[in-house]
Amino acid sequence: MNHFNAIEAGIQSLFAATNAGFMNDASAGQDQLSTWLNELRSSNDPALRPVAQELEALSQAISKNDLPAMSKSFYQLGHLTATAALSLHSFAGTGDKLRELSQKLVAAGGNIHIIAQQRGLIHAAPAHH
Repeated sequence: MNHFNAIEAGIQSLFAATNAGFMNDASAGQDQLSTWLNELRSSNDPALRPVAQELEALSQAISKNDLPAMSKSFYQLGHLTATAALSLHSFAGTGDKLRELSQKLVAAGGNIHIIAQQRGLIHAAPAHH
């Protein structure tokens, strides 16, 4: 499994855990986030610091089962990923994969927002960045 497929699988597992309200396993998704954070921290790339900070915010939101905060973090991660992809145009397709990942992160944020609305946790429409 390549890096992007692993990230996509991680997003899907986080969304599934979120949809279940983390009832089956409160730590669901935390292992994936820890792996991503460790990779980002080991890169020493200053451009990745905002992504690492947002992943930490997502981790905290998950530990509190705070759906509105999770939704916001997924949106923000999608925005940060799209920004990173802006200047990437290569034959390897890295920019395209990042843009696809960005769309999935934003979609996950929107889906979590809907779940939070259904549970009466928020009442406003999601903010689009």
